[in-house]
Amino acid sequence: MPNQFFIIVEKNDSGKLRQFKIGKFNNETNKILKKHDSNYVWGIHKGTIGSIWNKIRKNDKVYLTVQREIFKISGIVSKKTSNPNFGELIYPTAIDKKQINHFLFFDKLEKCSISYHELKNNVNVPKLFGEEGIHEIKKEYYSEKVKKVKPVKVKKLKKLPSEKIIGQAERRRRNVEGFVRNPTKVKNLKALYDNKCQIVQCDFILEYNSKNEKKFYSEVHHYNPLKKRADDDYGNMIVLCPNHHAEFDFRVKFIHRDGITIINQNGKETGETIKFRDRHAVDIKNIEKQLEE
Repeated sequence: MPNQFFIIVEKNDSGKLRQFKIGKFNNETNKILKKHDSNYVWGIHKGTIGSIWNKIRKNDKVYLTVQREIFKISGIVSKKTSNPNFGELIYPTAIDKKQINHFLFFDKLEKCSISYHELKNNVNVPKLFGEEGIHEIKKEYYSEKVKKVKPVKVKKLKKLPSEKIIGQAERRRRNVEGFVRNPTKVKNLKALYDNKCQIVQCDFILEYNSKNEKKFYSEVHHYNPLKKRADDDYGNMIVLCPNHHAEFDFRVKFIHRDGITIINQNGKETGETIKFRDRHAVDIKNIEKQLEE
């Protein structure tokens, strides 16, 4: 089985990673790519490569991201090379271009959605200094990921089993502990959005009255759950229909970092967007928290 690695890029090199993702390179880089029969190339600083370089082989998988951001892209290594001159050609404006002399080539990149902390916590050998550079992933991590899950057998019933007791359910008193939410904020948000779901493409109508006017129903969702000690304020609250509320509760859908686009658990856009009114918006810290977990 091929090995797997991940590369963490310093935030001040995020522009370099962005160009890599879209395959935007200068003329000299394009010549290098053509020579190596590849479409993408990533250079690694000699101070961060360590002994891992000798472990990397063709067909190994590599994930890339900026520090503390979700892993959104990965690629299969097509070739690798060490060259003291490529750094100056590929990254002519970089201060440390002469120290970038290890290069990985890829034919194509794939989208993915893996938590930053998930991969970081599954590193094979922790580095002594810093997070940036390339790390090897534990074999047991990705072998577990690809392990086939046996389908659960569901017993089919030809008829319902007979009941011993027929009638009303038994009543019991229970003490339940819960969070005390601010009802005024909930009421204000529902009024701000006319009791409609903030997802633009949603049209959840509860019923029509005698005048054929639409009647809507909405619920207020705490984007970052209160059980995680999140804030009970407008920056952590959105108005949703019951369907979308369930999807966000069960982490089927998320708000993208742009604060507008809706994505699924794989990081792919769902074709939906969320609207905001009158200075209301979800705080970026709550968006980041949900994407990291």
